[in-house]
Amino acid sequence: MRVILEVLQGPRAGRSFIFDRHDTFIVGRSRFVHCPIEDMALSRDHFMIEVNPPQCELRDLESTNGTFVNNARTDRARLISGDVIAAGQSIFRVRVEHAPPASGEPPASSNSELATHGQIRCTGCGTNAPLNITVAGPAQTGSLDKIEWWCSSCRSEAAVLPQPVPHYTTLRELGKGAMGVVYQARHNTTGKLVALKLIVPETATTQAAIDRFLREMSVISQLRHPNIVEWYEQGMTRGQFWFAMEFVAGDNLEALAKSTPNGYPTEQACRLTCQILKGLDQAHRLGFVHRDIKPENVLIAHNPEGMTAKISDFGLAKSFRGVGLSGLTFSGEMRGTVPFMPPEQMRDFKTVTPLADLYATAATLYYLLTCQYIYDEPAGGGDLIRMLLEEEPVPVRSRRPDIPVGLATVISKCLTREPSERYPDASSMRRALKPFC
Repeated sequence: MRVILEVLQGPRAGRSFIFDRHDTFIVGRSRFVHCPIEDMALSRDHFMIEVNPPQCELRDLESTNGTFVNNARTDRARLISGDVIAAGQSIFRVRVEHAPPASGEPPASSNSELATHGQIRCTGCGTNAPLNITVAGPAQTGSLDKIEWWCSSCRSEAAVLPQPVPHYTTLRELGKGAMGVVYQARHNTTGKLVALKLIVPETATTQAAIDRFLREMSVISQLRHPNIVEWYEQGMTRGQFWFAMEFVAGDNLEALAKSTPNGYPTEQACRLTCQILKGLDQAHRLGFVHRDIKPENVLIAHNPEGMTAKISDFGLAKSFRGVGLSGLTFSGEMRGTVPFMPPEQMRDFKTVTPLADLYATAATLYYLLTCQYIYDEPAGGGDLIRMLLEEEPVPVRSRRPDIPVGLATVISKCLTREPSERYPDASSMRRALKPFC
């Protein structure tokens, strides 16, 4: 399954752009977008398309002259095969098709055919799947009955009433976020307390996709560091992924920031940030990039020596999206993630480098110091994505004048739009912060 965007008219007429996996695509005048077009009727960042075949959604980025789908101006629209997009002088057509498999590879899943024959049903209640669902992963011959899919009703119920996980007893809910629900649980044999994260895939899922995702997470679970939440084991039961992790009896940085609305003490904030960077330094040296550093994903453990920052959900967002299990993420709960996301990750989240984690860490420190995002909230419900792509962060000292000039300089360097202008690695950024701890 793939989505093809054909340029029918305009300066780039005749071009086609093909998407066979989860991706984003931005059109505009800027030279940094995926499809730059010299057309003064276009805004710098005019519209963005998020694709997770066959799903496709368009988002106008607050363009001056607007984006039109089938002759109707729109801010946001789900696209289907045959839809026509107009922006400035250019006209695009969306086409969804089944890509022929490469030699030796299993055929891509045809969700329309499977649903028609009743092969895809809700894991929870048995309801037949609609024709337009996304199937993540290739379908293996004779394994159609292994495709997992949850209808919206069962997804909602599963979020409230967790399914039993082998060998664990859930005790209480610890938190809920865009990636799932976390419970405190006890291992039935050892009595060990753990944090148990449960995630229901947004898409129908083949066994091949499930195996690949769990295999990737198994590799990441080998990462060990005092400032990284330890992963114990993972699996899938009744359509839900589950992950048993180190239980951290404390808040996260989000709660810590909100407990001090006038700003967390500078020295303590920098000390915790240096701990985050210690964990990132180890991970980056081993080839892992987190991709989703934000206050919600940094837990705080309390011990006799003081507070210890621990990075949670390492690699989870990358693997989940990479296998195609996340649906259309930018149409979901992104408000808590975009303010900490580097611009290059929005433009190309498949090839993010460790420098993206440094940007997100600086944005997290900024939030801890000010209890505000690096951007002002868009007036009238404006688009955070456009702000991320086009605007400069608000200087931290304009939010909190008592912050040392040197610290503000370090934060500003990490939040620069060009990755090469940031510190070269986590260790260098930590050294720059040490004088303020």
